[in-house]
Amino acid sequence: MTTKKIMGIIALVIVGGIGFLIFIIYATVKTKSTNLNKYEPFKEWIGQTVLLTRETVLFEEKLRSNENSQYPYTLLDSLHPKWQYAQEQKNIGDIEEIVKFPACTTLKLENAIQYTNGVSGSSYPTIFGTITVNGNTYKTGYQWGTMDIGKSFDKIEKCWQFNQAPWQDVQDTTFYALPTANFW
Repeated sequence: MTTKKIMGIIALVIVGGIGFLIFIIYATVKTKSTNLNKYEPFKEWIGQTVLLTRETVLFEEKLRSNENSQYPYTLLDSLHPKWQYAQEQKNIGDIEEIVKFPACTTLKLENAIQYTNGVSGSSYPTIFGTITVNGNTYKTGYQWGTMDIGKSFDKIEKCWQFNQAPWQDVQDTTFYALPTANFW
């Protein structure tokens, strides 16, 4: 083998190694997602048109927590665990209030996805839907569900609980099992 061939092989190995390292870092920090349409409690709601039982607010975030570009807005109500946080973000200009929907507004629930942040590892299930009011259509996501960390650490599969959604009259206190979000 000539020196030129050896140097070419070394350069190829170095470039390939750097490319592989970049791929591993990307795969590690990339937000992962998985479809929840077949999992309780989502499967009973997907495809349903529901009536919102209380006032809700549609927000647009500067740094979106919802990765789904088809649904650019975030829907919240005063019973949502992130309501206070959203109000603070609104005050400092990180999110913009788009419109308030009164009680009895309809929401067509279409899809549910669980996102897992690649850096923190935290997961957040989101149900997506469409609200049409006065000729305007709003595609929105509603983050719904929190993991009980204690149950998760104890390896209890049913560790997800869901706050009272704006289309529910009472909160469902059952714990559910949800899958871990997939890499691809």
